[in-house]
Amino acid sequence: MYLNYISRAQWKYFRHLLQMRHMRLLAGKHTNLTARLPLQGVSLPAFAAEGPLQRRLYSFESDDPMDATITRSSSDLDPLLKRLAEAPTIDSVLDVMINNAMQHTHIVEGISILWQHYQGVDQPDRSALTERLLQSILPLLEPHINQLDVDELSRTYLYLRKMHIPNCNPAVEAVLMRALLLVNNQVDKDNPVPLTALSRLSVGINLERDFFTPLVCRNFVHYLENHIAQCRSEEQVRLLSTCLFQLHMIVDEELLNSFKLKVIQLIDENVLSHETPKALLKVIHMLNIPVWSQEHTQLIRKIMLVLEPCIPQLDPGDLKSVCRTFLHHQEPAELASSLKESSEKLLKEEASADALSCLVPFATPLERDKYTQRFRELLHSEEAWLLPNASGHFFSVLRALKIADLKFCNTYWSGVVRELDSCAEEQTHLRFLRHCQRYMNFNNNLGGTYRHFEVEKKLSHMCMSAMEEDISGRLPTKFARLAAFVLAYGHTPFSWKKFPNVLLSKLLAMAPQLDINECFLLSRGMQIACELRFRQHLPSLASMQLATMDNVLISCAERHLARADEEPLSASDLSMIVRTLSHRKCKALKNTVVYNKSLSLYKSLHCKDLSSRVVRDMAYNFNASQFLVPELLESMFGYISEQHKHVTGDTVEKVLTCSYNLGYTPTSLEVLEHASEVLIRDFDQMSGLAIVQACLALCFYKSIPEELINRIFCVKFIQRIEDEIQVCYSKATYPERVLNLVMQLNRTVCLDLPEANVPWFQQNYIEAQMSKRPLQSTAFSKDVKELLEKILKDKNHFRCNHTTPYGYQIDFVIHFDRDRKPIPAPPVEATMLDRITKVAILLLRLDSFCENDLTALRGPESLKMKHLEMMGYKVLQINEHDWNSKYMAAPGAKANYLKCLLQISN
Repeated sequence: MYLNYISRAQWKYFRHLLQMRHMRLLAGKHTNLTARLPLQGVSLPAFAAEGPLQRRLYSFESDDPMDATITRSSSDLDPLLKRLAEAPTIDSVLDVMINNAMQHTHIVEGISILWQHYQGVDQPDRSALTERLLQSILPLLEPHINQLDVDELSRTYLYLRKMHIPNCNPAVEAVLMRALLLVNNQVDKDNPVPLTALSRLSVGINLERDFFTPLVCRNFVHYLENHIAQCRSEEQVRLLSTCLFQLHMIVDEELLNSFKLKVIQLIDENVLSHETPKALLKVIHMLNIPVWSQEHTQLIRKIMLVLEPCIPQLDPGDLKSVCRTFLHHQEPAELASSLKESSEKLLKEEASADALSCLVPFATPLERDKYTQRFRELLHSEEAWLLPNASGHFFSVLRALKIADLKFCNTYWSGVVRELDSCAEEQTHLRFLRHCQRYMNFNNNLGGTYRHFEVEKKLSHMCMSAMEEDISGRLPTKFARLAAFVLAYGHTPFSWKKFPNVLLSKLLAMAPQLDINECFLLSRGMQIACELRFRQHLPSLASMQLATMDNVLISCAERHLARADEEPLSASDLSMIVRTLSHRKCKALKNTVVYNKSLSLYKSLHCKDLSSRVVRDMAYNFNASQFLVPELLESMFGYISEQHKHVTGDTVEKVLTCSYNLGYTPTSLEVLEHASEVLIRDFDQMSGLAIVQACLALCFYKSIPEELINRIFCVKFIQRIEDEIQVCYSKATYPERVLNLVMQLNRTVCLDLPEANVPWFQQNYIEAQMSKRPLQSTAFSKDVKELLEKILKDKNHFRCNHTTPYGYQIDFVIHFDRDRKPIPAPPVEATMLDRITKVAILLLRLDSFCENDLTALRGPESLKMKHLEMMGYKVLQINEHDWNSKYMAAPGAKANYLKCLLQISN
């Protein structure tokens, strides 16, 4: 009997139990690790019992560890240490160690020197050194382990592990157990464990994930508290950052905040500055852990600004780290130009996908063609694929360039297939899941038009095997990622009509354990399945299964929202819940109480710790849901106003576009001035589409500066738009979208800002669109038209689907004479007619209003009404919601409503 799922706390202890059993069986060399382990006799406590860790072969005295400490002699006084330090090759170091009587200090120093040589040789020599260590050096080490102090033990353990000596080796196990014993014995004593030792041990224990870190390192936190309080130097900050990064799963908010305050203090005291980039980069690396990165944006921004002067001098690895941090947080904007210049220089020195992935996001649309050529060269280079994480860097470039050429896409994903086939490590710890996530995101980027069936089949089969045969398939965190890919692409038996039964049964069993991110991943898989596999036809069995999974997601969302009273949700968590419920784009989820409740929670959200990334996510959700929360929109504008020096033009555009679409006007015009300044600053880095959208929103608020108008309505910018259309990746939608927005912006400037002297040059575009656009009538419009014919008694007295000279579509136009009598429409459109009233009747559908307020007219509709009034129309509205209400269902109610609206007495 095998467990279907294990609760999180029990699972973590159980995983450690299995790992230790594997290690012991490996040491005995009498096991088949591919066999499935029976679980009947396993006891699963909620967590491990307290007490010192016990080991298998060695027994250590529990004397005061400081008594065993031996002061290392200087190499100037110890001839053996001097010979080790001067040995030029690996073989010469080994000869000195094997052929001389070595003390424990000599062995530790020798292992340290071997690690230095190890880093400078290629893979065959590394493997040979690992074998020599196992055969010759570890037998020398074992008799001396009891004599090593905790600092020597930590050095020995870390370097042996980095040279791929396994944890199951008796000597390595003994070194670690001795070190942990010394650490545990010092908890209640005044002698602290050195920070260097804690740092090395935390790194070594986490290598290859052989241990459950919270259990093994549970006593490390006590020492970290003391070291943070005594932290005074760059080196201490660097080591503490390493410890907090490796032990983040047991670091609480209080400890982390104390470290952050210490970092801020040292920056203010100039102990940490642009002259200490290594320490600051370690801090950034630690703060960027996904589980808490959004909570530390302000400190990350502060550190990035401190690093600005030294960016041109950073090492390649450090420069790449800063680039990725900037791209993740989308701020501070001051670093953009410096990072771009440094990345360009790096690419000239280092022709790799890693370097190119740092530069491409900073490229303007017109520079992408140049980088596409460079990408093609690297993609076909075997050497480039051999570099660490090459497939990940290639993917970043492929997405950032928005390449639509199928040859590029096929070459990349075929390379991924080769990597999956040739690299056994892809199966270790489910590393292939990174390819699953990339493929799902990549498909999203191309709008569902691209598929690589070979990689889909391979990854889907690997996911199913892991779910059915590997114990990781019982862990909700892993299961959600595995199941999302199988849901999305199928390639399972009967996938044309249903999802695998085992997937549904596991999902139902794990439902109480699924967290917010896991629900998001599952909904993403369901969304892709509906759009990609079942777009034309949804089989009844698959429909029933989807309905079941919808219910699971709803119940999980209810559970997560119910906890909001005790533990308020962060903005990013709430955004993820909303996206989970809106992924399916069906009424089943969007009409639920939980969906409306999740949107309503935005009103009570605390936005003290906003960041560019959170603001962008919120803008996306408000746009997608058409949900109006004035308080949050005002907070977003407040963030733009306060951080206008740090936010990018793309972030400002997303906020402006969101507020314009929802028809919201900020309380202060000062924020619009700051927004304009950011757009002018980043004008050359933004896409033409983003600039036009932002300027249209500024026109809606009548706050667009003359400089922006002059920079847009000129030959250079129009040519830029045309060039972007030529290189765009989505030729089916992008050209039409950007040209339509240019027309809207031209129309708005002509009508609202005649003093700008911008000509109307979109008439040919309007006429071309009219010839292509089919007239679509709805039951709503047909109903109104029939009643107008009865009331006006002549269908020539009104005009349907009229298009104005500026391209506005009006549902019905009626002309009245001076006596309020309807007359036939004149043949020529005129702004002002002598004593003739032009009435425009607009049929406002439900999507003309915000989702949560049927009185809040959205921005485009408000702008249309204002412009029609400027063109001489008296604008009347008929709301679809009111038209179909119960009151209007009464006999004659609709006709009377129209008569009152038109002020017709009979």
